[in-house]
Amino acid sequence: MQSDLPTIPTTLDADEVVARLRNRSKRGKLPGFNDTPTQGIASVAAYGTPFDGTLLIEHAATELRFDAKLNKRVPTIFAIILVLTVWPGLPLTDSFLSNFLWYEKLLAKGLATWMWYVPTTILPLPFVWRTAIKKSKASIHAHALETIEKLRPVLSEND
Repeated sequence: MQSDLPTIPTTLDADEVVARLRNRSKRGKLPGFNDTPTQGIASVAAYGTPFDGTLLIEHAATELRFDAKLNKRVPTIFAIILVLTVWPGLPLTDSFLSNFLWYEKLLAKGLATWMWYVPTTILPLPFVWRTAIKKSKASIHAHALETIEKLRPVLSEND
């Protein structure tokens, strides 16, 4: 796990770490807790805007390491919806604008709706996508830092 997130030094073994995390989760203080992740010993939710992520926790001898990952499912669905909603907007826009005399005159001069509609809807998509992913990763990272600081006293002490 390579990450720029801080680590937590601990003398606890992995089972004790998971037990303490589970206890916090049962008290409602650790949303999205999962003690059977595909990576690490546990994971918790890392909220982001507009897409959420996961904070993975790995036990490495004398410390806990963390890695924040963007969940891929919702962004993938969002991308598909973005692409699929471009084309249905063309006939709707065309039928709406055809009600105006000035637009009918433009159509008579050879301008078709798709000539301006497709570029103005498709060209911004990569920029919208890149901005959403970048913003999500930044907010997931910020939430991960907050979560780690809340977990530090719980996981670094030995009862």
